[in-house]
Amino acid sequence: MYRYTAGSSRFTSCIAFYNILNELNDYAGQREVVAEELGHRVYGELLRYSHELKTERKMHLQEGRKAQQYLDMCWKQMDNSKKKFERECKEAEKAQQCYERLDNDTNATKADVEKAKQQLNLRTHMADENKNEYAAQLQNFNGEQHKHFYIVIPQIYKHLQEMDERRTIKLSECYKGFADSERKVIPIISKCLDGMISAAKSVDERRDSQIVIDSFKSGFEPPGDFPFEDYSQHIYRTVSDGTISIPKQEGMKIDAKTTVGKAKGKLWLFGKKPKPQSPPLTPTSLYTSSTSNGSQYPILSIEQVHYCMSEIKTGKPRLSSFRSLKRGALG
Repeated sequence: MYRYTAGSSRFTSCIAFYNILNELNDYAGQREVVAEELGHRVYGELLRYSHELKTERKMHLQEGRKAQQYLDMCWKQMDNSKKKFERECKEAEKAQQCYERLDNDTNATKADVEKAKQQLNLRTHMADENKNEYAAQLQNFNGEQHKHFYIVIPQIYKHLQEMDERRTIKLSECYKGFADSERKVIPIISKCLDGMISAAKSVDERRDSQIVIDSFKSGFEPPGDFPFEDYSQHIYRTVSDGTISIPKQEGMKIDAKTTVGKAKGKLWLFGKKPKPQSPPLTPTSLYTSSTSNGSQYPILSIEQVHYCMSEIKTGKPRLSSFRSLKRGALG
């Protein structure tokens, strides 16, 4: 595969592009340095600290659940003692009513009255004991409830708050570490950007255009002016009429060898290659000899014959035929 280098092209735009690629390579290297430092210093530290915080948070939440379960147990004991005290009070009330009814009944025996009295004393004693138990459980529950909501739970919340504050501090340190990592590479990145700007300023459009001109110039030259072709020189006029005399334009002849030689093998951008100009074939150039009676006859060279044949083939002949030329010359 072809690998581009600075010497592969002479264009300033290509050289500048190659220099910018080199600066981008250095720039990407600095970004890799930042990424590696963030991976070890920031990401790794945050990952480790995140596991620690999860474990600590789980422990505090378990402490809160245990405190709530203990308070629920105290409430259940207090509620049971309350229900038992209520039940014993109702039984003692029934025993008292039974005793009063037998005591006021004249038909009741003394033994029945005495039995009812003993039952009343027993129920009353049990009600007093359950009352004391209920009072103790109630006092214990109120104390545990006060402790739960004013000491235990606030302490758990405080631990959770401290944990979250430490997490926030750790995040702040990681943010600072990220900024420090970026600050370390800023000077090198600035140099890379300055190099890109210098490469952009080194582009010289005039020089690139000249390189293109020197490399792909065609060598074609603009065609010269066509000479005046005087077809009236072979016309014989009377002396009184005079003769038409047109000066020969020697300087207007075109050197075909120069045009054809430079145009050979060159690229022509706009369609077909222009045809090289051949020296014009004028009637006067055909008359190179004369007869004994003063009349002239044409003598054609090989080049002129080829030129006439090519003109006939292309469909744009300047002379209709050699016969008409000869007839016009001799007539």
